[in-house]
Amino acid sequence: MLIEWVAFLLTVLCAVVFRWEARDLIWGLWLSSFCVGYALIVRVILGAILDRPKIIPLALALGGGAFMLIFFTFHFGMFHFVHSVFLSLFFPLLPKTDNGLPNVFLLALTAMKCYWPVVLGSLVVKWPDFQMAKLDLKKAGELMTKPYASVVKIHMLIFIFAGMSFVHIDRFAIYPIMAVFFFPIENLLKKKENPLS
Repeated sequence: MLIEWVAFLLTVLCAVVFRWEARDLIWGLWLSSFCVGYALIVRVILGAILDRPKIIPLALALGGGAFMLIFFTFHFGMFHFVHSVFLSLFFPLLPKTDNGLPNVFLLALTAMKCYWPVVLGSLVVKWPDFQMAKLDLKKAGELMTKPYASVVKIHMLIFIFAGMSFVHIDRFAIYPIMAVFFFPIENLLKKKENPLS
């Protein structure tokens, strides 16, 4: 839990030091959702292959894993591509292209150079999800929904930020929204439910 508090406070410190505004934070959250979420999907797929029941042949598990990886690469990637289109309209990070569609790979590289602390903070907060020793089917299903929960948050934030930017109050929204994304509230709730743990 201490490391999550440190990640939260360091991300807030970066926001202050680098004078991040709405555009900076939303692109950082988009990038962290893309990178950390996709890494978690890959981790779950690999875990499902490695922890498969013995009756399932390795070749079958690898084939199923390859199919899942292709499906979620397209599906999860497409969500982030569409969000990058909307973000580029409201908070452009790069000059417009001839066809009007952003180059998602160039966007990701540009965002990584500027907003890597947000990705690092997200990775620290989500790290327990990557450390599962054994991955049963129920836990795998729960873990696969977590990256998509982040996508839903990004989806809502795009419109919230756009509205706040329109009325020129977006700068005040940064720290509460950082708290929603990075503050270790789940651990506090677990501690409250199990005070002896």
